[in-house]
Amino acid sequence: MFRAQLSAKNTIILFEALHAVASHAHKINSDTELRSKLLELGPMTQMVDPPLLRLENESYQLCLTLLQNVILDGPVDDGDKEVEGYLVDLCSEILQVYLDIAKSRLQVQSSTGVQSRPYWLIPIGSGKRKELASRAPIVVATLNAICGLGNLSFEKNLAHFFPLFVGLISCQHGSSEVQVALSDMLRTWVGPVLLRSC
Repeated sequence: MFRAQLSAKNTIILFEALHAVASHAHKINSDTELRSKLLELGPMTQMVDPPLLRLENESYQLCLTLLQNVILDGPVDDGDKEVEGYLVDLCSEILQVYLDIAKSRLQVQSSTGVQSRPYWLIPIGSGKRKELASRAPIVVATLNAICGLGNLSFEKNLAHFFPLFVGLISCQHGSSEVQVALSDMLRTWVGPVLLRSC
């Protein structure tokens, strides 16, 4: 409602507050010890979807929306470059969170602490599949936000995002939403950039 009255600085303050909420919710969601204690409380907690996952997703979505609005509404200046940096970092963070949760390969540690190559792929369980499906809409919104950066900014940040795209191609998913959005992005954005550079 007050979007037109908010300056870029005010929007960044809102973004930082919402980002702190999303980061804290993610920290609690990824605390396996706390989650196992909740499961020990009984079947009642198993029936309820953890509200912090929803809070995390909604906070990340609002963060994306705030930053995209600043870029869409304002003229291109140095402040927009700062906002673009925030947006690139946020998109990377959201994709990395999803990839960390989707990891299901058995990593073998050598005695020196160096990880060797995974031996086999372990199928994800139903709990992880549901969590990935719950996170899919924010990942799709993130991929759309990356495409919304525009041609020059997309090309400039492609090297930064490309390893994350490769990770999304190779990981297991809870639903097909992410794969469809990723396929569209690769075909319409990444492909033409690669063809131009050849």
